[in-house]
Amino acid sequence: MNQKKAKEIILRAKKDVFSGNLGNHLTLFKGDGLDFREIRDYTYGDDIRKINWLASAKGEGLKVNEFNEERELNIVIVLMVSGGLHFGSVKLKHEVAVEVLALLGFSAIKDNNRVETLFFEKDLIHLFRPTKQEAIIYNVVERGVAIEPLGMEADYNRLVEFIMGVVKQKSIIFIVGDFLTSNLDFSLISAKHQIYAIAIRDHLEENLELFGEYQLIDTNFLNSEDFLIDKSVIEAYRAELEKHDRSLKEHFLKYGVVFGKIYTDDEVFIRLSQIIKE
Repeated sequence: MNQKKAKEIILRAKKDVFSGNLGNHLTLFKGDGLDFREIRDYTYGDDIRKINWLASAKGEGLKVNEFNEERELNIVIVLMVSGGLHFGSVKLKHEVAVEVLALLGFSAIKDNNRVETLFFEKDLIHLFRPTKQEAIIYNVVERGVAIEPLGMEADYNRLVEFIMGVVKQKSIIFIVGDFLTSNLDFSLISAKHQIYAIAIRDHLEENLELFGEYQLIDTNFLNSEDFLIDKSVIEAYRAELEKHDRSLKEHFLKYGVVFGKIYTDDEVFIRLSQIIKE
């Protein structure tokens, strides 16, 4: 079953990336600090930061600066593994997270960039070293699908410590998880790297619509407890989650972290592309 699911994710991601335009939005540092070569006509898909406004103002259409070569990017993709990923009303958040890894990995390689992938909980679970080989993304997806997140608890601050000690080169870092952990601090890594925080969520967990008695299981610690869920419980839950997400967004905004949510019923490629363009 895992092998079949991995194959489905790989085929879907490859189709989206190699027939789409997501990869072009990953090249955030193209042309920076390199030798100027010429001014040419703007073509669809060019980085708008390359537009030469002085030359364009002469009235012969948009002009862009061209450089001798483009700097190779170092892209790091992190899957934060937690029990909360083992949930989904449409499909599991776990599956959506792995699809995000596949899309980002194939996109990086499409643009001839190096990509490094980490699976992390409270410590490193597995590391796929920097590569430009498409075959490695297959291994990433297969490993991602095979991971059992139940009983795991993502520690984002431990991840920050790990990245600061290991990722020496300025990088674009995508951190994929459900971001339901409080008191995370990305100030250190955002000072050195460009950070994208991709939260995988399900609408049901944000808009709880359960009433009655339930046995609820903590997917991080596998503890269970009986709850009577009524209107007051639902209102308190929603208020707490809204407070959590508001604090998260404020923190990310303060430190220049790009933040976006992908839901289990989203078209993953389209939503991810929107986040990257923001």
